This record gives sequence, C-alpha cells and structure tokens, in this order.
Amino acid sequence: MADDDDKPKKHTLESLFHLYANNIVVSMELDNEDYDCILLSQIDYWLEQAKLLRTTFTLTETGLAYMEFRKWRLDFEEFLDFLEKICEGKIITVDEVKTLLLEAGVPAGSSDVVVVK
Repeated sequence: MADDDDKPKKHTLESLFHLYANNIVVSMELDNEDYDCILLSQIDYWLEQAKLLRTTFTLTETGLAYMEFRKWRLDFEEFLDFLEKICEGKIITVDEVKTLLLEAGVPAGSSDVVVVK
C-alpha cells in the first residue's frame, strides 16, 4: 500500500496564487523579490486560463477593480478582496470563481518562471 506522500498534492487557491505571482515576471527592477504579491497582468492571465476573462469579466472591469487598491501588487488577502469586487453585480459568485481558478490549475508553461535580479 502506498504512503500518502506518494499521492499528488492538490493545490490550494493560495498555492496557485504564489505560482501565478511568480509566472511571467517582466524584469523592471521591481523591489519585490519574494513574489508573494501579484500583478494585474498575472491575475488577468489566471482569469483567462480559467476561461473567465472576456466571457464573465472584461479587462476594463479587472483593471478598474485593481486600481481601487492604489498599489502596484496585491497580496493574497487583497487578491481575495479583488475577487469580491469583480463579482459585485455579476451572476457568478466568488466561490464559483475560486473553484474555476482552482480548476484552471498551474500556469501554462509554468516551468518558464523568470527570475528578476
């Protein structure tokens, strides 16, 4: 009988958040070397992979909700608040969005993580 260690681990929303926060990082000498915060472009990429962008949410809607934070990057708690904001007035619930983000899995081409120095 196999150990529980041999079973593949399921991602949580927070673990996927960190993968997307480290995906497709553009070198701009950003001072965030931990990559524990996410950019709007990375959120849009994740929403697109979950087939939510341009179907349920527009780029304008995500951009306007993101700008309300008045920050360059969002941490995980702010990201959860962001999801609440973009779901306001929509038929889809935050829990449904979270489920779809989990089902989207890891970023496509996630082995191509770029390290900014």
